Amino acid sequence: MRRKLLVPVFALLLLLGVLVTPGAAITGGQPDGNRHPYTGLLLAPGITFCTGSLISSDTILTAAHCTNFWSELAEAGDLDSIMVSFDPQASVDEDWQPDGGTWYPASNWLTHPDYVDGDWPFTFDYGLLYLDSAVGITPASLPAPNMLDPIINGNGQTQQRFTDVGYGVQGTVRGGGKPGFAVTWERKYAIQRYAPGNGSTSGLFFPTWFILNNQPSDQSGGACPGDSGSPVLWGETNTQVAVHVGGYRLPPNDPFQCGRLTALEMRVDLPAVLAWITAHD
Repeated sequence: MRRKLLVPVFALLLLLGVLVTPGAAITGGQPDGNRHPYTGLLLAPGITFCTGSLISSDTILTAAHCTNFWSELAEAGDLDSIMVSFDPQASVDEDWQPDGGTWYPASNWLTHPDYVDGDWPFTFDYGLLYLDSAVGITPASLPAPNMLDPIINGNGQTQQRFTDVGYGVQGTVRGGGKPGFAVTWERKYAIQRYAPGNGSTSGLFFPTWFILNNQPSDQSGGACPGDSGSPVLWGETNTQVAVHVGGYRLPPNDPFQCGRLTALEMRVDLPAVLAWITAHD
């Protein structure tokens, strides 16, 4: 079966010649180890992968463009369940199949009812994945309603930092033929900061958006095509304020170019979003 990274078959042209694309992951940054044990690799064996965060004993919060794609695969008879690993270094073989370590099956998932694939990123990119049985891992905490409002409505100056934790692509493998994605299956974390104005980079805005500065480096970490759904945490806490779904990148004609400008997140602190999550977790 053909392996696939969740990079779109389309791109939305914004102002300044910048593209926004779903399917970004942490590149660079620091090895996470056991800092965020509730962050898991969500593997559709042999096909694709995303990241998600455990928010209860058996429920994982991720991106809707992941769950929506899984539903398409299931309808086509190509997918029965998602395999989840919370190992800091997941064991996956060259065919993208589980290969040792600890894995948990998840046979059911749910996509936010207001998610519209064709409208991305102007949509509600939230999904839930349900483990077949509960795990004994302390989950991430959900935020207070409107927790991000003071920052978004402020003057753009804030000392608050955010931690994005994810698995997946660590850049590009070049040489010896066609370029490819460097997938290490290691959980890493990136430290990011708020991009003032929230819509200032593109000149556009949508209520679910929370935009952070993106710096793909060993020190900071940033977005790169590969997986989505990783938790965006308030500083060094375990409170998840957003879901990582994509990023702005240049140049627009290079699908292997990691995001260099900003990372696009979906707010978890919106009351309507919190209500949907808690009603279905």
